[in-house]
Amino acid sequence: MKAKLLCVVFAGALALSACETTGGYGGGYSGGRTQLSQCTRNALIGAGIGAVAGAVVGDEDNRGENAAIGAVVGGAATYGVCRWLSAREQQRVENAYYQSLNSGGPVRDTWQSDSGSTRSLSVGSPVETSPTCRRVSATIDDPQYGRQQLPPETFCRNSSGQWVPA
Repeated sequence: MKAKLLCVVFAGALALSACETTGGYGGGYSGGRTQLSQCTRNALIGAGIGAVAGAVVGDEDNRGENAAIGAVVGGAATYGVCRWLSAREQQRVENAYYQSLNSGGPVRDTWQSDSGSTRSLSVGSPVETSPTCRRVSATIDDPQYGRQQLPPETFCRNSSGQWVPA
């Protein structure tokens, strides 16, 4: 019974995450929203995945507890990856995505974070996923947090030729 209740709660949370209305950044080009700018939604998805993994992997007698622990770990870890970047830094990363898409090559950038540490960004060359779409991946190196792989982003050209998040 506990496991069913947890599944219903997490399914509801995932459904509500689709309604998130906080503002995105969109790189200044399209006003679209990338995964990086949707931390709350990503954390809820991470919590849902963690709950399922915890329930499936754990002992049958403790599925409810394992699902709850998995949800906390999955949600916190996912939320943490994108929240330690300030809105200004998220904008910087997203601008690098657009630079990579427009140039067709990798982009490298280094800056001082708001906390004073030096962060390095590496955006790989875009990979074609369809004739009008490309996927970009990025990694940020930070002395305090180490190397963080950001969620891969897919962008497609709209009717005016601009890249928009898929």
